[in-house]
Amino acid sequence: MLEELASDSVAKRVVHTSLRVHEDDMVLIEAWQHTADLASDIALECYKVGAKPMITLMTDKLWWNTLQEIPERYLRKTPRHILNAVDSVSVWIGLGGPQDPSKWRDIAATRMQPLFEGDKPVLDKAFDRKVRTADVLLGQVTPQRARTYGFDYPQWLKMTEDAIRVDYHKLTELGRRVASRLERGSRVHLTSRSGTDLKFEIAKRPVHIQDGIIDQEDIQRGLVSTQIPSGKVEVPPIEDTAQGTVVFDTPRALKGRMIRDLRLSFVKGAIVEYHAKRYEEVFQEILESTQGDKDKIAQFAIGVNPRMELIGYSTDELVLGTASVGVGANRGIGGKNDSSFSFAGTITKPTIEIDGYTIMVDGKIIL
Repeated sequence: MLEELASDSVAKRVVHTSLRVHEDDMVLIEAWQHTADLASDIALECYKVGAKPMITLMTDKLWWNTLQEIPERYLRKTPRHILNAVDSVSVWIGLGGPQDPSKWRDIAATRMQPLFEGDKPVLDKAFDRKVRTADVLLGQVTPQRARTYGFDYPQWLKMTEDAIRVDYHKLTELGRRVASRLERGSRVHLTSRSGTDLKFEIAKRPVHIQDGIIDQEDIQRGLVSTQIPSGKVEVPPIEDTAQGTVVFDTPRALKGRMIRDLRLSFVKGAIVEYHAKRYEEVFQEILESTQGDKDKIAQFAIGVNPRMELIGYSTDELVLGTASVGVGANRGIGGKNDSSFSFAGTITKPTIEIDGYTIMVDGKIIL
């Protein structure tokens, strides 16, 4: 569990390296019962630099009981005390949860939409105020989650620890090389041996180097969120330009299940057809129960973290030599989609051309 990796070292990286917390910052830390120690260590590091932290606590018991028992009209209420607090918060740190995701299988996806509607004013205000945000993905690495999705827990934990310890300066250097080519590009052609053949445009769209560090340049560009571990270069495609098909040849954990071989077909940027070899109905349930620009292309990412490995989780986007395509919300990375849905899948050995110039062949970066 979290004690395997000294939580104080993670706390120092989050506070000092990733978010560069300083004495004028007011910090909100969202913890779950299994991340309470890590939250305490992060709060202590905040105090050391003169910042003022506040910790909120959610538990699996409260989370699942809320989704099962509370009427939708109450779920839809905006937490005005949190909304008001965002006027003062300058840093927001999420530590991941729930600890055991298996109960997602018994919860209707429609139960999440009213919660999203209630929280949306809070999230919109945080976005508008450019609150620096970090998601610490180590909080999602639990034995219960590993059992639910069939992961090898010790291997998953070690991989995540190694990915956090990566040399962030080398990560940034590679990220800048990839980003430079994307920033100068317009038309992207993504293919793979597994059947992906997708074209879209990215001209004049902001390119985000997700290197685990929010620096002043990121802030000036309005890109104020990161995750730990990190390691990808992402850009929001022009939303109505995607044409073709993407085939995710890695599984993806979603709602307590592993969706396998999901295929999305796009016309003018929108999903017009989708199929999966396993648990297609889970993807369908969530897509149909959410609102907004849920079916629009949202994200294109290239993984640059050499310590991360493919396992079928959201961190697959970070694996060196992979490409990921996402749909749904993307305002946080400079796009126009506003939605309660956000989903991305990964292609293991893609070939990528930008304006006819090849930058990757079968997963090997050749800049």
